Amino acid sequence: MDAIGKISFWMGILCELIVSVSGYAFGGYHEPMIIVTGMLFFSISICMHLELKKNWLLYLICAVVGLGYYYLHSSALILRILLILLAGREQKAEPVIKAFFWGTLIIMIYTAVLAVLGLHNTVSLTQNFRHEEETRYCFGFYHPNGFAFFLFRTLVLGLYTYGKQLKLWMMAVVAAGSMIFFWMAGSKMGMTAAVCVIVAFWLVRFFKTDQARKMFYFLGNVLIGMEVMFLMVSMVWFEPSAEIELTGVGFWQILNELTTGRLFFIHKTYLAYPIPLWGYQGFMEATEVGFVNALYNQGLIFLVVYLAALFYLFYRMFQKKDMSALVMILGFTLYAMAEAFLPYFNKNGVWMLFLGWNLYWARERTETVIVHEQSEVAAAED
Repeated sequence: MDAIGKISFWMGILCELIVSVSGYAFGGYHEPMIIVTGMLFFSISICMHLELKKNWLLYLICAVVGLGYYYLHSSALILRILLILLAGREQKAEPVIKAFFWGTLIIMIYTAVLAVLGLHNTVSLTQNFRHEEETRYCFGFYHPNGFAFFLFRTLVLGLYTYGKQLKLWMMAVVAAGSMIFFWMAGSKMGMTAAVCVIVAFWLVRFFKTDQARKMFYFLGNVLIGMEVMFLMVSMVWFEPSAEIELTGVGFWQILNELTTGRLFFIHKTYLAYPIPLWGYQGFMEATEVGFVNALYNQGLIFLVVYLAALFYLFYRMFQKKDMSALVMILGFTLYAMAEAFLPYFNKNGVWMLFLGWNLYWARERTETVIVHEQSEVAAAED
């Protein structure tokens, strides 16, 4: 039974890996079938470890939330996340992260080779990107931004998995190579985010004291909070130019240029559509900005729950002294300024870090009991 559960879980992970890249690299024509297959595998894995008497309330809440969102949106996205987290409650996060790293890297190399040989899609695209015509490289992907995002995901997952083993010159090679590819893809956000996470991954290796870790944890919370507040304020109060479309006025235009026009679009969305509690069904007008896209597609309730879970996970990883996990959370949160991947387990590394939550909590409870028993024994001896 245990073997069937583990095999089913990993078959589901394989389906999620394929789906995460297929729409960007190969077209999403078979995605629904793969998604349903993956959900079936995760359901089998859950049934192999079903503890109905012990966790009936948890299962009931997940079923109501997942099926409720499916009814409201005709989308199984939230249900997929819940199934994965339930199936992976006793799986370690690190092997899954490693699998997504190697899987993504292999697929990216494969599409690039096919594109260079002229067997799949194209190596570059020449068209109007935002303001003017230019050539950007996509290496077999259907859009340079898609290539840049998966390059970033591979970079972050790889550094989380192997970053502690890299020497300074190796880190420099990784940084230089990443910058070249981001530059070829024309991704300013990719370059900025990559520099930040590479430097952060290198620095946290030297945080040996609790004071240094606490300072990084505090600054990380501040940065996440500031990013969300900045986006919400910009969405409501952005001052667009009446003369030139896609531009702002004064200081707003400086910020709008730095985000390549994204602030204009999130303000336009805010003016055209009221903020929904549960999200709009089949909504296609949201922006590339992750938090705003999730707000309109999944709703205010989802965004609030996601942020609460994000800050809680940040705290738990700080408790575990997993500084690489803190950097990974910050990296994906920063990149959410440019891509709408927040509600997708197979794209957002933050969700992957939630795997194994049952193991961690069980271990924590066991350690608490042991400490309590040792204290009682010590007290009895005294």
